[in-house]
Amino acid sequence: MRFALLATLLTAAIPAFAQSGLTVDWDWKVAHRCNNTSPALSVSGVPDGTKSLSVQMNDLDYQNKDHGGGNVPHAGGSSAAIPEGELKANYLGPCPNNFSSFGHSYQITVRALAADGAELAKAFKAKDFSAQTAK
Repeated sequence: MRFALLATLLTAAIPAFAQSGLTVDWDWKVAHRCNNTSPALSVSGVPDGTKSLSVQMNDLDYQNKDHGGGNVPHAGGSSAAIPEGELKANYLGPCPNNFSSFGHSYQITVRALAADGAELAKAFKAKDFSAQTAK
């Protein structure tokens, strides 16, 4: 009984966007190194009512350096494919000084936004970018 109550309380305390099922994934290419061409992103679990997806990238190994991103329109559906290079205007590609060894870990955050700008869901994922992890 206590465990069921605790589980209910913990679940109720989690923000709605954490339960949304929104996910983001991508593959790093060697060509992304020191290049402002954003990787192709695969987004799934997009909630109904989403009009745009806001994308942001941060370098977790260098003082959480902001690498920019951008907003892309979303026409509907539970998934979205954001093409490579789509975030041209405000995106700064990964350029770790130790690319040949460990590289850096970069986090991409995607927010599903309603027409009024309200956040409907949020997802983030971190991936290492190095000579060993890029294709």
